[in-house]
Amino acid sequence: MRFLAPAYLNLLWLALVPLALYLFRRRARRVQVSTLLFFRTLAREHQESAWLRRLKKWLSLALTLLVFLFGILALARPARDTAGDTLGAVVFMIDCSASMAATDGKVSRLDEAKREARAHVVSLPDSAVVSLIAFDTKPAVLLSRSRNRREFVRLLDTMTVSPAEGDTQAAFVVARHLASLENSSQIWHAGDEATPDVSTATAYRFVDVGLSKVANVGITGFQLRKAPLTRDKYEAFVEVAAAAANAEPMSATLEARIGGRIAQLRELELKPGESVPLILPMEGTHGELLELELRGNGDCLGWDNAVAAPLPVLKPLLVAWVTDKPDPFTELALGALVEAGRLDVMRGDPKTWPLKIKPDVYVFENWLPEAWPTDAPVVALSPNKSSGPLQAQTLSGNGLPYDSIRSLAAEHPVLYRVNTSRLSLTQTSAIDAAQVLETLWMAGSEPVLSAGEVNGQRLVVTGFSPSKSEQLAMLPAYPLLLGNALYWCAENSEALVDLKAQRTGQLISAPGLTRWRAWDGSRFIPAADTSAGFLLELKRVGAWATSTGRMGSCVLASAKETNVRQHTPKGSAAGLEAKSPSLLATTMSWPKVLLWSVLGLLLFESFLFHRKAVY
Repeated sequence: MRFLAPAYLNLLWLALVPLALYLFRRRARRVQVSTLLFFRTLAREHQESAWLRRLKKWLSLALTLLVFLFGILALARPARDTAGDTLGAVVFMIDCSASMAATDGKVSRLDEAKREARAHVVSLPDSAVVSLIAFDTKPAVLLSRSRNRREFVRLLDTMTVSPAEGDTQAAFVVARHLASLENSSQIWHAGDEATPDVSTATAYRFVDVGLSKVANVGITGFQLRKAPLTRDKYEAFVEVAAAAANAEPMSATLEARIGGRIAQLRELELKPGESVPLILPMEGTHGELLELELRGNGDCLGWDNAVAAPLPVLKPLLVAWVTDKPDPFTELALGALVEAGRLDVMRGDPKTWPLKIKPDVYVFENWLPEAWPTDAPVVALSPNKSSGPLQAQTLSGNGLPYDSIRSLAAEHPVLYRVNTSRLSLTQTSAIDAAQVLETLWMAGSEPVLSAGEVNGQRLVVTGFSPSKSEQLAMLPAYPLLLGNALYWCAENSEALVDLKAQRTGQLISAPGLTRWRAWDGSRFIPAADTSAGFLLELKRVGAWATSTGRMGSCVLASAKETNVRQHTPKGSAAGLEAKSPSLLATTMSWPKVLLWSVLGLLLFESFLFHRKAVY
């Protein structure tokens, strides 16, 4: 037997007080009274022998001393002293991701996690070392290997929810490393999602602080793009989803505002776990602010309900078109994109290859270079041979005509708004890219359009000729297809960087002051951040503008955080109890047993005093 708080054993000297009162009691005195009638009546009711009176007195003393003893032992917290039970350290992991802001109307999930952590750290022995980790997209060690409980509580109170997606596994790796520095260590994790990979070498306990009843809808996807072949028009792709744990379908309203005026209003009805993609056409000028706000009845989480993005100035893509047999309809399609201000086309001849200027996208038509370029994405139109990751061969004659095609991936960005219902084409190249690319169109049993990424380089390949295809040149499908392919390939280029929404937790180059139109969970507010160096970590949801004039958007857009989890029944925390049952039992049950014993002794002594005259 050992004591986790042995300092309280010094209070045992208090037992001398009732012992002294018992040993030095005042003796009975003789007092003259006018009558003995009343005392004779009492004597008949309480006729007892001397040994019984002496036994009652000893019993009264024993009960009083036991009350003192059990109370002091409970404060000292006894534990069974067996090998391996000595608690070395506890590493506390607290989830601070966006979903921890979900509230049941009283407290948030983070506040509930803090309450559980405070209660648990108090139950630990004074010799135990504690560490504190707060995590969202990455873990932050707030306290490392300390016995200072006040500092632990102070740092615990400074924790706030971050509008970012949580990475539980990354935090667990750090916690496991801290736990390995001490013997008999434990990891205590409070959040709404347990880590998927628990090491058997470390005791792990997950405290589920999820909501008992969930009702949440949120924006899980956002991307702004220029509308094809238009001026001053944009399209916003928005995905709205409902949490799978919702008890019933939820009604929601999505409101889009540009420059403060309402541009779109959509009413949605979402079943639990359902997601709905939307395309919202927008019309505005550079610098105007697009604000999206989602409102749902009884929504428990506000961080995923809004997006703010400035309408950017679009820099034209620099496209290098290299061919020895240009197709006139390819030239018309590229010319239309140039006229719309979306492209700058640099036409080259195979004889001048390699080019001296690096473009955003290479377009090779009826030709492929011997040395495959890796410095920019490639659109290969009707390739005549194999090169790099492509295996292709030109078909003899005028090619193979097909009256219809099959679309295998209609949701792919390259096929956005491309209608294939009346489309017929002529295959001029046999391409074999199934091992590295995704097939988008099939003509008969042959792939005629493929797209994908090879070694970090995006690639689109077509196996048909627009001029030889009967209907393709007369429909808007080919210009749209070519424009989509160019913009999908160049999605990560500098020309489109302002269109791409950043995620919370990412870094941007932003020296000095960065101003925000930020979402605080319930409304848009002005805010500002200052970076000490040249990099700024995005910790807000909203639109930002740097001191250098660069503008952009930062979104949460996380299906994981929007899918707020429901509280699971007790038992999910069995990991710790199963691995260290004696420690948990001895530190928690013994003091409770002693305190209940004190209460029982007091009730028993009260009964004896009032009913049996034991005093």
